[in-house]
Amino acid sequence: MKPTKITALAILSCFIVASCQIVPQEQPISGQFEFAGGYPTEVTIQKAYDRLDVQRATQVYLDFMPLASQNAIFESSIRDYGLTKAGDVGIYTQPGEGKSVATGLTYNTESIYATIYSDLKADGPTVIETPPNVLGMVDDGWMRFITDIGNAGPDKGKGGRYLLLPPGYDGEVPDGYFVFECPTYRNWIMVRGFVQNTGTGDDAVSYYKKNFKVYPLATGPREDAKYISISFIEGDTTHPRDISYFELINKIVQYEPASAFTSYELGLLKAIGIEKGKEFTPDTRMKEMLAEGVKIGEAIAKANAYAHRDKRARIYPDRKYETIFIGGSHEFKDGDAMLLDARTLFHYEAIVITPAMAVEMVGVGSQYLCSYRDAENNFLMGEHNYKMHLPAGIPAKDFWSATVYHPDTRSLLQNGQPKPSVSTYDKPDFNKDGSIDIYFGPEAPEDKEKNWVRTIPGQGWFVYIRLYGPLEAYFDQTWKPDDIVKIK
Repeated sequence: MKPTKITALAILSCFIVASCQIVPQEQPISGQFEFAGGYPTEVTIQKAYDRLDVQRATQVYLDFMPLASQNAIFESSIRDYGLTKAGDVGIYTQPGEGKSVATGLTYNTESIYATIYSDLKADGPTVIETPPNVLGMVDDGWMRFITDIGNAGPDKGKGGRYLLLPPGYDGEVPDGYFVFECPTYRNWIMVRGFVQNTGTGDDAVSYYKKNFKVYPLATGPREDAKYISISFIEGDTTHPRDISYFELINKIVQYEPASAFTSYELGLLKAIGIEKGKEFTPDTRMKEMLAEGVKIGEAIAKANAYAHRDKRARIYPDRKYETIFIGGSHEFKDGDAMLLDARTLFHYEAIVITPAMAVEMVGVGSQYLCSYRDAENNFLMGEHNYKMHLPAGIPAKDFWSATVYHPDTRSLLQNGQPKPSVSTYDKPDFNKDGSIDIYFGPEAPEDKEKNWVRTIPGQGWFVYIRLYGPLEAYFDQTWKPDDIVKIK
């Protein structure tokens, strides 16, 4: 009997060892920390502070993304396009062509964009004269909504005069304006014009020169204001994704009033060395912490954008299409709470904050359906061929489009075509029942070139369906597109 007991014990021991090998013990994400008599060891102290500094750098990367994204647009306007004074106007005079790889996050290929920034610190109260029948907005330096202008704004698309007041302004306010006080000195004024109104090329420049002006209230319209076509000019309006991100944030902090930030935001920045009135001079160690924070923050931002955990990201329960405004709020609010990950999703992937993109405005605003995955829930990749079916009666009063972007640049896919999209204006071929099929892949299916967007093997892509002037059928979901299917 004794040998039998030993054999059984040996077998049990082997089973335990095998179990330990098959199911490894989980390691804490933070790694191992050591303490002596309750006190942290010197190694643990250094490790803890390294973790803290990287964590704070990561949080700054995520939390300050709207500020960095908006001000990257201002910096590009000056650096790349020569719009050196507030009130100079940059115009994308061709709706589709002429936008470089980093022109802007998820621009469309149908609108005639015009972009201006204000500088209330330099100019004081500033007037905007807006064109008729445009979709536009004013966002502050945090890319927060101040007002719509145009069709969704108080001028109701008839054109009007707006007055932007600096932070803390206590002077007289004249009559005859739609008046808004801004939390920041620099603010973004952007409109999307319809090609049938603005024309293209030189006609678009002439149209905006006549109808779109921004100037100091004290001086009146600027005689030297520039109206520049920025199509086909290389520029980068996207925020940095390296340590220069923090240099941009520091530049903004030094320029804007302290009131543009909460005490917590200023405290978070101070913890990594950014403080108003002081130089930003991180040492070698801190530069390593900041670089690591950006690396982690970038991974988190991509996960938020393309694999969001909130089920409300899905527009339809039985489709892969997602919204860029989770919860339907342009402030990313759920009651009194801010949806932090939803905010990061939007600002990593897109620009322009306005309720006209988020709430139900039948026939007036715009709506966006994003898809990153096919019907089998795989990410969309450029080496495969796909088909997207849009049922008859696409619910868009003004126009619809399907536009392709790269998941890293979040900008128009540079695929060698004049524009990576199919839209109303292309007059694509419809099926006999009024529906339409759009194709994506390295090569066009036979006789489907008008309905095809080229993709790049080895490169991911995603698509936005845009509905300008969305109709009731979109909001009540009696119309919805089929998922994108891979063609076997």
